[in-house]
Amino acid sequence: MTFKGRPGIKKSKRTPENPLQRGANNVPPTGVLSLPILSFLQNSNAGMLVTDEKHRFIWANEIYLDYFSALPTFLDDFFHQPYNGVIEYMKPYVLFPDAFEMKMKELRRKKKPYFGWELLFSDGAIREVSYIPIFEKKSFQGSVWQIVDVTKQKREQMAVRDYANKYSVVLNHLNAAVCETDVDGNITHVHHSFCRLSGYSEEELIGQNITELFVPQESREYARNLRKYRVDNNVPLLYDLEIILKDGTRKWVLASSSNIYDAAGKPVGGVGIHMDITAQKLQQIELEKARHAAEEAQRIQKEFLANMSHEIRTPLNAIIGMIHLLNETALDEDQKEYIKILKHSSGILHDLITDILDISKIEAGKLDVNPREFDLRELVQSMTETFQLKLGQRPIKLTVEFDKQLDSLLVGDDKLLNQILMNLLGNAEKFTKEGEIALSVDLDRRIGNTVWAKFRVCDTGIGIKKDKLELIFQNYKQAEKDIRERYGGTGLGLAIAKQLVELQGGQIYIEEAPVFNTCFTFTLPLADTGKPLMPTSELEQKYARINFGSSKVLVVEDNQMNLKYILSLLEKYKIDYQLATNGPDALYFLNSKQFDLVLMDIRIPGMDGFELAKKIREDESKPNVATPVIATTAAAVPSTITKARVIGITDILTKPYTPDQLLLILNKYLNEDETELIMEVPNYSGYEFHPKLDVRYLNSLYESNIGYAVDLFEIFVMTMEEEMQKLLNTAKNKDLEQLKFQVHKIKPNFSMVGLTWITGKMETLEDYLRKNNDVDVVTEMLTSVQQEVIEFFPIIKEELGKMQDFIKK
Repeated sequence: MTFKGRPGIKKSKRTPENPLQRGANNVPPTGVLSLPILSFLQNSNAGMLVTDEKHRFIWANEIYLDYFSALPTFLDDFFHQPYNGVIEYMKPYVLFPDAFEMKMKELRRKKKPYFGWELLFSDGAIREVSYIPIFEKKSFQGSVWQIVDVTKQKREQMAVRDYANKYSVVLNHLNAAVCETDVDGNITHVHHSFCRLSGYSEEELIGQNITELFVPQESREYARNLRKYRVDNNVPLLYDLEIILKDGTRKWVLASSSNIYDAAGKPVGGVGIHMDITAQKLQQIELEKARHAAEEAQRIQKEFLANMSHEIRTPLNAIIGMIHLLNETALDEDQKEYIKILKHSSGILHDLITDILDISKIEAGKLDVNPREFDLRELVQSMTETFQLKLGQRPIKLTVEFDKQLDSLLVGDDKLLNQILMNLLGNAEKFTKEGEIALSVDLDRRIGNTVWAKFRVCDTGIGIKKDKLELIFQNYKQAEKDIRERYGGTGLGLAIAKQLVELQGGQIYIEEAPVFNTCFTFTLPLADTGKPLMPTSELEQKYARINFGSSKVLVVEDNQMNLKYILSLLEKYKIDYQLATNGPDALYFLNSKQFDLVLMDIRIPGMDGFELAKKIREDESKPNVATPVIATTAAAVPSTITKARVIGITDILTKPYTPDQLLLILNKYLNEDETELIMEVPNYSGYEFHPKLDVRYLNSLYESNIGYAVDLFEIFVMTMEEEMQKLLNTAKNKDLEQLKFQVHKIKPNFSMVGLTWITGKMETLEDYLRKNNDVDVVTEMLTSVQQEVIEFFPIIKEELGKMQDFIKK
């Protein structure tokens, strides 16, 4: 056998005198080196070393020489040395030399195979040593030593172990309990943190199903579905869940779970990190209870405010009305002064009540935007004339500028706009003892058929300090501590103005302007109809033509002060009226003679206004089934308005109302020319109803008031399926009297959503029920109606969504 020298060894060390050369090439083939394994030893990828029968190191392969080539005098001091000499030579180069010596001597003594001895060297190297004694016929021939450098692998293992330790420390520190499961949720591995959280030991947990063990019975199906969704869709999940611990207590955990994959990328299990959030969850539950309690308190508060407003505004309505009437009589100078004081005081009280109710509705999200066609120029002119009267003889100049580019009818909520301007002007008037208040309206920009109008209300009053600007739009806040004492007010006017502007998609802010100390500016988007404004002279002539002729009105009211007020106004307008002070009397009059209009307080003795309205509408044989019914109420909250419209009440007049407001209602329903004009109003809102609906009827019904349309479409969608089922059940039970009532009750609802032909079918059915009692025919007719409702119901739902989106724009 020959031994090839390794590359890199100097030639001087390969001379025949070299101990290694003598051991490898010149030693007679006896002992271990005479065995056939020498070829294997030479070509092994591990470091191989051979000792003879006297435990002398006589041969090594190239791999081994590479390991120790850096040691000084290695070749000279290592080979063919006594066993103890080699041990002494190596001791300085290993860690724990005494243990090294002990192990070496033990191997020589026992002459038994030994594998996997990790030997640590001073230079940081780690080598794994295996010892194999060789016997031939029980005669010891020597030993083969395998030395493998495992430094890199051990360091990587140590790094992984250190990382795992750090990972465990971090998770334990974060109170994060880690658990691994298979795809069925059976636990395969747990960290100590999971044992600490659950109360179980590792032995108790391994093999248990995590859902069956920890999740309460009522939530297990949910937990299984979560795991299935995670595995099937290969997505991590984050969720909170209540669990049961070993001691029976319950805790809430925030769980983050992910899949574990095999080499082929197939999910084979999952790992979950669970954090105890019981304290936070309990706090959340308490906060939720507090929120519900607050909402309930708010609901009660709103009901109280609605009732309070009725009780306060009802007598206030009479006070304001009587002041108007009294002011038109012959008065001496003292009496005029008293009237002036009364008007001022009642105005303050009215504004205070209105502000409190408005801010309550806005905060509850119950104030709706009802866009309709209006004349912005006329609105500004009318409002400033009213405001000028409020200023009286005070040394304050009111100036108004109106941009001539705003020369067409616009669509928006003119009532809310009027309120914003009056709030800002009222604020300016309150803080301006003398000087000037200026209102300007300009075209800010135009986008498509939308114009952005810019409004400025400026004054030369006391001004606002710069460090107080952020307070002025907050509820119940005023810029200075002594403002309330010196000027009065609730601190709600500007807050209401800001919220009303933003409710309509606009912005409000304060800007600096020459001459003026305060300048409020806001912009609003308004739809442009393109229809030119009516000349002022024509407007005046239009109202001059009002003539109520021989109209007859039924007044249903029991409050003596309100009666005096409304009857005085009706006499002033030369309108014939009939008075009823309770529900039964009103019903008697309604069943006895024809009226052109009913003015009815909702709260009346004997029968409330809603019940009376139902009775008016339920019998088509009665003379007033189609008579317009106007409800007068101080509790005009959205729920009341919606309920009134569903029952069949035509319009709402909110107390306290001015003579002009009542005149508008009378003109709308009693003046024939005005009624025709209203019925011919086209759709200027920019919204187009679905062509499969009765578009013409809807446009005339809602007069571009899409907010009103949303209310009724929403009620239809919420109730019609149930109402139709009631009809079918009633027919099935052969209760024809109840069926007549039900058909009459829901008959108008179809027209309100543009299904006018279905209303016609219901009228045919109602007429048939008056004369026949064939239930089979009735059922067939109802089935036909139901099929059409089913066909058009998706269109109605779609239309409702479109209108809601349209209002939000």
